[in-house]
Amino acid sequence: MSQLSLLETQPVAPSAPPLDRLLSVVVPPLEGEFLYSFDPAVHGELLAGRIVSVQFGRRSVPAFVVSAGSEREAAAVRDMEQRAVRVKPILSEAPIPAFRPEHLEFYQWIARYYAEPLSKILDLAIPAPAPSKPEPFLRRGAAALEGRLGPAQRSILERLELAGGWLSLSDLRRAGPAAAATVRGLVERGLIEQELRAEQSPNASATPELLSLKDSLTAEQAGAVSAIASHIESPSFASFLLHGVTGSGKTEVYLELIVEALKRGRSALVVVPEIALTPQLIDRFEKRLKHRVALLHSSLSGKERWDSWKGLLSGSLRVAVGARSAIFAPMKDLGVVIIDEEHDASFKQNEGIRYHARDLALVRAKLCACPIVLGSATPSLETFHNAKTGKHSYLELTHRFFSSPPLKYEMIDLNRVKPWEMPSKGVSPQLLTGLLDTLKAGEQAFVLYNRRGFASYLQCSGCEHVVGCPHCSVTLTYHRNNNSLLCHFCGHSSPPPVVCAGCGAREPIPEPDKPEKEPLFTQRGAGTERVAEELAALIPDARIAKLDRDSAKSIEDYVEILRRVREREVDILVGTQMIAKGHDLPDVTFVGIVDCDVGLHMPDFRASERSFQLLTQVAGRAGRRDKRGKVVLQTRVPSHASLKCTASSDYLAFAAGELQLRQALEYPPFQRLLRIIIAAEDKTVAQQWARHVSEITQAACEGRGVSVLGPAPAPLEKIRSHWRYHILCKAPSASLLQSIMQRIKSALPEQKKARLLFDLDPQDML
Repeated sequence: MSQLSLLETQPVAPSAPPLDRLLSVVVPPLEGEFLYSFDPAVHGELLAGRIVSVQFGRRSVPAFVVSAGSEREAAAVRDMEQRAVRVKPILSEAPIPAFRPEHLEFYQWIARYYAEPLSKILDLAIPAPAPSKPEPFLRRGAAALEGRLGPAQRSILERLELAGGWLSLSDLRRAGPAAAATVRGLVERGLIEQELRAEQSPNASATPELLSLKDSLTAEQAGAVSAIASHIESPSFASFLLHGVTGSGKTEVYLELIVEALKRGRSALVVVPEIALTPQLIDRFEKRLKHRVALLHSSLSGKERWDSWKGLLSGSLRVAVGARSAIFAPMKDLGVVIIDEEHDASFKQNEGIRYHARDLALVRAKLCACPIVLGSATPSLETFHNAKTGKHSYLELTHRFFSSPPLKYEMIDLNRVKPWEMPSKGVSPQLLTGLLDTLKAGEQAFVLYNRRGFASYLQCSGCEHVVGCPHCSVTLTYHRNNNSLLCHFCGHSSPPPVVCAGCGAREPIPEPDKPEKEPLFTQRGAGTERVAEELAALIPDARIAKLDRDSAKSIEDYVEILRRVREREVDILVGTQMIAKGHDLPDVTFVGIVDCDVGLHMPDFRASERSFQLLTQVAGRAGRRDKRGKVVLQTRVPSHASLKCTASSDYLAFAAGELQLRQALEYPPFQRLLRIIIAAEDKTVAQQWARHVSEITQAACEGRGVSVLGPAPAPLEKIRSHWRYHILCKAPSASLLQSIMQRIKSALPEQKKARLLFDLDPQDML
């Protein structure tokens, strides 16, 4: 689409606007740039990053300014004079910009890399402006403290004292879900004062009190800080892999680096994999820095996210912590970028524009001439390989911060345990003994089972038909607590059937005074719900909680469950991979893994790597202080390399073996991948388009050293009523795949019956 697409075709204008009165804008989600005029006397200087309102046809729409008074506009003016057309003026401008002019280069790079319009990148990256509405602001009151305080009350008073002045209620809510109710009680007691305001706290821009704790760092931590900080002192790009075992104190290294950046008037960006980790990090950072930290993630309200965005734009906030989308944060003079748990798959966006936050972070740090730290106890093989080949500097933290004894592992081969020896279907004698010993010692335990629900599926006892999702090619998971079947891909929910779709048999109806008949459908497999129920029956005195997507539907639920664990209201926490995410709970000394084989045999070349990472991460939750932790792993494939390396805590051996396999099969990090997914509601249409796209792809790749696999049905062939086929391209460089992707997109005719998804550097092959 031309720059001049929005120019009105009218009789010759008296004269074209001067160059300094012209600007180019993008209008989400349209491609191309559009030319408009403005009056400097009214609007002042309009630079890249401003949001303006423009006439688009008969409508008024928001647009982002991307250039003003440049050679592009000059060329457009010359073309305009030749075509005898005039330029429409902008209608208005927003009071503050959406991003800084220097950030445009980063957004343009993303657009080129993923072959997407710049307007879509800006629409993805920048939150919608939200008006400031009055809300309560609070500060520590003058009343003397009398009587007892609960943990939530103490937390709020501590945050207000640290703030040293007024703090908004929305900021306090970050401390926990009960903040609003707790505030009312503290106001009534005169312990805090309250005032209704529309603007941010005046102390938000105060100079932070920088507290360095270098003297308390271990030698390894101090060495890592010194190596990275030199690139903050003399601003320059450098990338580091901080490979630290679980509990080695990586967060302390991060904090020292943030202090170094702030001392020099620069800012710091910290990106974490899980939204629920941000409140505990925010709390820890603000206590150390005594300065408000910007929070950025998708679960915030529009106002909360925009308030953080505005603070970062103005420079009043200089530290941002957030999940994947925080990589777009409008940091002023960025001094250091930190990607915590860089291996985590959640850094990859799996809807819309499929960007990878870790990879974008490397680009951003390079453009900003600042160091970037990729931290993990189980680095992704791509990052580890790049460190070993010199693309990243390699830093190690080999010892736990509190010098706790090494973890003790016990692997249980379930093939050798007789069914009648099992205390319950999912719990071995060794796992039960470990739990009982832990509770007897007054300590806490985690139990991992990376499947939700009570049963994995229902199967007909007669014909063995399995109840599947009508919209996806997966089975429905049975949830006993609400007697429902749920698809964990599309969200379809239904009650258990009373008639088998395979053989037509009916569920027997109970009759009074007659023996109960066997049910038609047998519950197969298990999930966290069943494991929690089994443990409750085996250890009736234990206080058991569950942490998975069913029990924690919001960040507030997540924080509340972890609060109960932290305050010793829970003895055993049963959960999915959510319990493995960076929790530092000193009283957890035992971790049991019900089934290590879940996910190990998935049709994905990263299955072994992900299993090793999950098991190592969850094991690392045990024994994080002076007590020795113990881990029990239940498996039916004890000889598998990822399990053996987990039990021996040997990441290097696992990485060496897995990288050898990857090289032989030409998978990352030795080749780059482009996955093309073709989806349609009609299976025949999906097949036809898959063949057509394959022909175009083969032609685009011919003679360029790119191998093409497929088309083939995706491992999950049907999702959300769409049949799916995929094509995989392997190439030695991403730039080659980019050009191929561009050629495919330009050669494809427009159509509405099928959807095409281009996933450069895919993390999920299902």
